[in-house]
Amino acid sequence: MSRFDPLVAKRALYWKQQHPKRGPMRILVDSEKDPVLDGLVLPKRTALADFFREACPELLQRRQPRPAAPSTARHVHELWKVDAKEAVRLADGTMAAVFEVREPIACVCLDAIAHTVQTTEAWRKLTLRGVQADLRLVFTEFGLPVNIQTDREKVYGRPPMEAFPTLFTLLLVGLGIDHHFTRPGRSTDQAHVEREHRTLFDWLEQPQPLANLQVLQTALDEARYMHNYVLPSDAGDCQGRPPIEMHPGVLHLLRPYHLGAELALFDLARVDRSWAQFTWSYLVSKVGQFRIAKQTYSVGKVRAGQPVSMLALTLMTDTLSSARARVAKPSNAVQLSFPW
Repeated sequence: MSRFDPLVAKRALYWKQQHPKRGPMRILVDSEKDPVLDGLVLPKRTALADFFREACPELLQRRQPRPAAPSTARHVHELWKVDAKEAVRLADGTMAAVFEVREPIACVCLDAIAHTVQTTEAWRKLTLRGVQADLRLVFTEFGLPVNIQTDREKVYGRPPMEAFPTLFTLLLVGLGIDHHFTRPGRSTDQAHVEREHRTLFDWLEQPQPLANLQVLQTALDEARYMHNYVLPSDAGDCQGRPPIEMHPGVLHLLRPYHLGAELALFDLARVDRSWAQFTWSYLVSKVGQFRIAKQTYSVGKVRAGQPVSMLALTLMTDTLSSARARVAKPSNAVQLSFPW
């Protein structure tokens, strides 16, 4: 740094002290926009990194182990990872959550969408309809992937061998996407998208919370663009190049999607085949009822205390708004209705 104007080092240290989570490349971007340094020659990223190690080692973040690529994916769009960053406080007093989708092979942030989750009492989780709407936006831009992986949040559900499929899973299955879940207690299964939370929010990091939801979304869009197209990345096999420069194939749609054509793309027979692999058992209450998801069904007090098993499913529908499922029993089959 001695080869540069002393003001360059002074301002670089200033930006690092103001935003300790930002790395040397982001500080360099800040310096390029700094009117105080207008016209001055700036150092390379490596020189800034060496300077920070010497001048302010206490501000450096310990490098996290690089997450391994998922063993189930070898090609772009073979697996997306989905998660939400919760409890993002904004200066206007509201709470936000950010729905994120990552393509781990290309190390690309496909989208980061902010939602207000503040309620009159506290804050809530992202809703099913909100998550589905967000995914449809990502599908429109990048097409349909082969697989999607989520954690076991209630909105996503649990694997079908453990619980009745959620509407989130049913939408994916009908669109030809296999839904995978993380293992219980293994947050490292989502290491890529968890690391993405940190990457985006390190970029957004400010001394004070962002003003409101609109400002947050604008900042997320800028951070996503910079991460995907501008800043060098050491993640995966990017070799210090921006992820989309290294993996331009992520912009090529594997299976195009259009919201207006969703019904044509949705394969109800595939849902039938998927469901037919599983059996779900429920114990009838003393008043002759049992619950599936949020719905209660009556089968008569004569069956109180008995198990009811879903042995096979036959769906009959011409819209996504309603469907009917038949629960087969050795005798007296029960007809049920499922709105989804």
